[in-house]
Amino acid sequence: MSAQRWTTNEEDLLVENLELGYDLEIIASLMGRSPQSLGMKIVHLATKGKLLIMAPETFDALVGNPCR
Repeated sequence: MSAQRWTTNEEDLLVENLELGYDLEIIASLMGRSPQSLGMKIVHLATKGKLLIMAPETFDALVGNPCR
């Protein structure tokens, strides 16, 4: 069985749902993919510079968000 290729729309949907704070298992279920597949795509996007991963505290410090 070959892996299903990711479309640009699926990549965008993944990033959007991550930004909204949804759990990987929920996103995987909604997208019809495994959590492992999402994890590998996250790593791929990050290594290509298309996704930046940081701790919430780091994000807050960068944008000056005292709400957390």
